[in-house]
Amino acid sequence: SNLALNIWIIVLLIYSYTASILPVNIILQPRDYLSTFILFFGLICGYLGLMLTRPQINTPAFLGWTAKQGPLFPMLFVFIACGAVSGFHSLISSGTTVKQLDNEKNALKIGYGAMLLEGALAVLALLSVTAGLSWINKEGTGCPVYPELLKTGDWIGTFSAGYGRVVSKILGITFGCLVATITLNSFVMTTLDTATRITRYITEEFFGKGLKIKIFNNRFFSTSIVIFFAGYLAFGNWKAIWPVFGASNQLIAAIALIVVSLWLIGQKKSAFFSGLPGIFVFLVTVSALLYQSFVFLNQKNNLLFVISIILVFLSFFILFEVYSFLKNRPK
Repeated sequence: SNLALNIWIIVLLIYSYTASILPVNIILQPRDYLSTFILFFGLICGYLGLMLTRPQINTPAFLGWTAKQGPLFPMLFVFIACGAVSGFHSLISSGTTVKQLDNEKNALKIGYGAMLLEGALAVLALLSVTAGLSWINKEGTGCPVYPELLKTGDWIGTFSAGYGRVVSKILGITFGCLVATITLNSFVMTTLDTATRITRYITEEFFGKGLKIKIFNNRFFSTSIVIFFAGYLAFGNWKAIWPVFGASNQLIAAIALIVVSLWLIGQKKSAFFSGLPGIFVFLVTVSALLYQSFVFLNQKNNLLFVISIILVFLSFFILFEVYSFLKNRPK
């Protein structure tokens, strides 16, 4: 019901506020530690289930072209965001992960290992819906149909139904669906409090240290501002700004790669391996933003049009900063 949903939103906002203002080792780190057991359990059971049930992929390899979401290039690169390259993850690694390292040398194993594990989770999720579910309704099979489930908008239930059938020989369908739901919720919960903390950092750095507005240096005030806008979106139409998430996320990824490249250049080291993908992601993302700007303008969607234009402006500001660094760096 709406009442239950609103209560949960308030509870989660209070939790996010608390987790953001407290030191990392009080709530965030122990919660992350406990979540790993749930995530690894779900991941291991999922792959064991795939090996035992050996489900057949019945999803068509190609369904046809559609221009509903825009041209394949460059929009494909901003729709498939987190699983490929994610600017949000670069903020997390520089904002909270670094505070939990015993030794800087562990960063390579943790960063690379996390990338491999996220890829493994993505493959499991993909196989759960393409092999665990049916694409067409076959009488007598009792297998949930993927397109029908997806139409309901319950993407968590869709994944859970497929995962439950994949692990049916280990956990049973009912318990398997429950494990999938808990695993996914645990995965999302780690994003909720961490994202709040990172947004608080950005708010403090931009308004407090950058614009010299002293009150924003207070973590209680900065977090309150973040939670206020988060609550406004949660209780309102948060989907209104969702269409620009992919492009904004990839733009941050491009910035992260470019910053790393500039640091390597400053250290007189090769920056090819980070600079080339950084330039590619940057150009593709800006192209997508320009395309989306014209689409939003034609749709008279002023909010998304303004956001897209601001992001394009910031993109050119980044180019200016890169040029200034390369021009003024010591030889």
